[in-house]
Amino acid sequence: MCLQKFSKITVGAVVISMLAGLAVAAAGGPYKLAYRMKKGQRLNYRMTMTVDQSMEMHGNEMNSNIDGATALHVEVEEVGKEGNITFVYALDSLRTHVKSPQMDSTFRNPEELIGKRNRQTISVLGKKIKSEVVDSVNLSGMLAQAGIGRQSSFQLIELPEKEVRIGDSWTTSQMDTSKQGNLKIVSTPNATYTVAGEVDTLGFKCLRLTYKGTLKIKGEGTQMGMNLFFEGEGPVAGTAYFAPTEGLLVGVISDLNLEATIALTGQMSMTIPQSTSTKTAIVLVK
Repeated sequence: MCLQKFSKITVGAVVISMLAGLAVAAAGGPYKLAYRMKKGQRLNYRMTMTVDQSMEMHGNEMNSNIDGATALHVEVEEVGKEGNITFVYALDSLRTHVKSPQMDSTFRNPEELIGKRNRQTISVLGKKIKSEVVDSVNLSGMLAQAGIGRQSSFQLIELPEKEVRIGDSWTTSQMDTSKQGNLKIVSTPNATYTVAGEVDTLGFKCLRLTYKGTLKIKGEGTQMGMNLFFEGEGPVAGTAYFAPTEGLLVGVISDLNLEATIALTGQMSMTIPQSTSTKTAIVLVK
């Protein structure tokens, strides 16, 4: 074999080796995660939620269950120069079954909630910059009592500032204030996310992000003519699927167990311990 031919083979082998190395590097990162939604884009999500709750009143234990499924859409209104994304979201359909000592009812597409829009502005990393109600919601007594309004919320995960590879972790903590009926709720999550691997799911090449942490809530308001104060804390864990190329949240599965105390004043005064287990799943529908 002549030297020139040998050199070509050697160079070719080196190039192939380098390309293979680049492919491995691309497969394992690094990834610069960011939301990349575009103006005018519409995203459709489906959510399911199961809530098992128990509380003690006057020495008696009361158990209730909420099992629901919703469809919602997200419409991107604007993408700013710095990448901040403004979008509105609203429910397209809702079915919820509530079983408790007070009721055993199924709610389907209540007019008070369907199509009611909320607007959010987030950074490219998913940090909430601004949130506002576009269409006000006035829940009827039974809907408010059943706590149906909580299923209209939509929350994106917060992404890391630095590039990440498989096995890397980051921690998020961002206080959020929301209103459900006459209740003002302040939630403080603290979670650590870990890039667990790469998967193909729902037609996307995604990073599988596992997370665990705690959630603290505190709130006050009025319900059934009484003043209500509550606070609680509990562990949260789950898995999120993020498509880095498209910059989209593809799915989230979460599990929250919350121990809370509710204090009532007014027509009657009492303190109620409450335990709540909530399982939620959200997936992007193409």
